[in-house]
Amino acid sequence: MQKHAKPPIQPVEDEGLLFGCVLDGDGGAKPIGWTELECWSDTDSPLWVHLNLSEPRVLSWLAQSSGLSQVTSEALRAPESRPRVFHGKRGFVTILRGVNTNPGSAPEDMVALRIWSDGKRVITLRHEKLMTPLDILNRLFGEADGPSSAAELYQSLITRLTERIGVTVDTLGEDLDGIEARMETEGGTDLRREVSDMRIKLVSLRRYLAPQREALGSLLANPPEWFDDASRLRLREAADRTVLYIEEIDASREQSLVLKDEISNRLAEATNRTLYVLAIVSGVFLPFGFLTGLFGINIGGMPGTNSSSGFLIFCGVLLGLLIAELVAFKRLKWF
Repeated sequence: MQKHAKPPIQPVEDEGLLFGCVLDGDGGAKPIGWTELECWSDTDSPLWVHLNLSEPRVLSWLAQSSGLSQVTSEALRAPESRPRVFHGKRGFVTILRGVNTNPGSAPEDMVALRIWSDGKRVITLRHEKLMTPLDILNRLFGEADGPSSAAELYQSLITRLTERIGVTVDTLGEDLDGIEARMETEGGTDLRREVSDMRIKLVSLRRYLAPQREALGSLLANPPEWFDDASRLRLREAADRTVLYIEEIDASREQSLVLKDEISNRLAEATNRTLYVLAIVSGVFLPFGFLTGLFGINIGGMPGTNSSSGFLIFCGVLLGLLIAELVAFKRLKWF
């Protein structure tokens, strides 16, 4: 019988506690609430809580009951969320950015994820919704193949955050390739606007990833003492992928500049062709306008006014003049 996948877990927030659980060491977890969180001790199984920084109870718990130092608590609660890593008095603080998947938001408007751990507890905090913690939670409760320790959980959060960034980078690159493929069939003005929008997205994404690369490099250079070899190896892979994503973004930015120049050149060529045709037409009909204006002054002494064939003779002169102009333009290689 085919095994059906369980539906994704959507935990219900309780006064800022988005969800909490204790790891069972075998890839699964047991859910907990505020009561179990406040009674937890170092002798219990590894703990993970995910909190909403917008709620007063969370802020109160961080400042008074979490056991974190004042400096660490303030760093986790600070509105400034530039990616960084530092070793606090009792644990490691890692502040990273992930892609924004909230409705009505652009993925490049990245959302901060704050992570603290001392090897026994993992505390994650956010302001806006982020899918990375839910991905790990579904592995714990839905598939029972999630992290088995706090160190593995810490590393898994960073790895999954990086993987989601990679999906966004690949999507932007594919969109840029699609614009390039459409250049032969679609108008340049709309494409130029799309390329400009794409370049803004790439610049915005790189603005967050550049310091994130430095943060992961710092964490990799001085990892927590409770990190095992497997976690260090996976963390190195996440840091290497971040460097690769930045290189891909830089390549896409260069591609966008080339495409923008190519589109601008094509628009300029089209404009020049139009102006060229208008110039040729104006050159052809300029003598015609002079002659018809001259013969239209309607005063005495005009030749042919008393001749019944004067109009035909005048049309013949105009036709001969047209042929002469075309021959002259051809010899001058104007067309």
